[in-house]
Amino acid sequence: MVLFVAAVANGAAGHEGDEAAPVATSGGAPGKVAGINPVMLSAYTRAATQIAVLRPKCKGMRWSVIAGAGKVESNHAAGRTVAAKGNITPHILGVRLNGSGVGGNRTSFTDTDRGRLDGDTSYDRAVGPMQFLPSTWNGPTGQDGNNDGLKDPHNAFDAALGTAVYLCGTGTTNLKQANQLRNAVYRYNRSDTYVDDVTGSPSATLSPPGPVPRRRRRGEPVR
Repeated sequence: MVLFVAAVANGAAGHEGDEAAPVATSGGAPGKVAGINPVMLSAYTRAATQIAVLRPKCKGMRWSVIAGAGKVESNHAAGRTVAAKGNITPHILGVRLNGSGVGGNRTSFTDTDRGRLDGDTSYDRAVGPMQFLPSTWNGPTGQDGNNDGLKDPHNAFDAALGTAVYLCGTGTTNLKQANQLRNAVYRYNRSDTYVDDVTGSPSATLSPPGPVPRRRRRGEPVR
């Protein structure tokens, strides 16, 4: 289960770590996109290439799909420093999922990782630029996207690859087909508005930095 909270880390909009150099880019992908930190862009393009090995039954993954999720979840880690190897500081944390209603969350998610990923030993919080629940990340979704031996949801490359893995699932999928793409994104977050945001036009997905979109159903878990 993945949880994406609209109120990400009390607001992630602001300047990005543009001084960090990208680690890698994917053939045919743009080297620069306005409003996306270059390391985040590199993470998106790299994940779209790596997924062919991890999920060979999944066809049609595009960097822009992963970027669409990154835009909605954390505005491409805006307001954070993104190091060349992908580590993001300070960490992006969602609201405490204690069912209090803060951030729209009405369901309690007690701690599953002893606070290792989210610093909270009582309740879980969504973590990283792609806002994974610790329990989801610690399952098959967690990935090592930059080959440093770690699976860290607070790392741009790891989180982007985890997103690609989750979108692809384990079955045969062709994300070039509009209905299959929508189904994949809906599985990621069960909100039609969220799906529209992620799969929308490039101008909407890749717009300059601004407040994190809050139109989807807040605190809605993906089952």
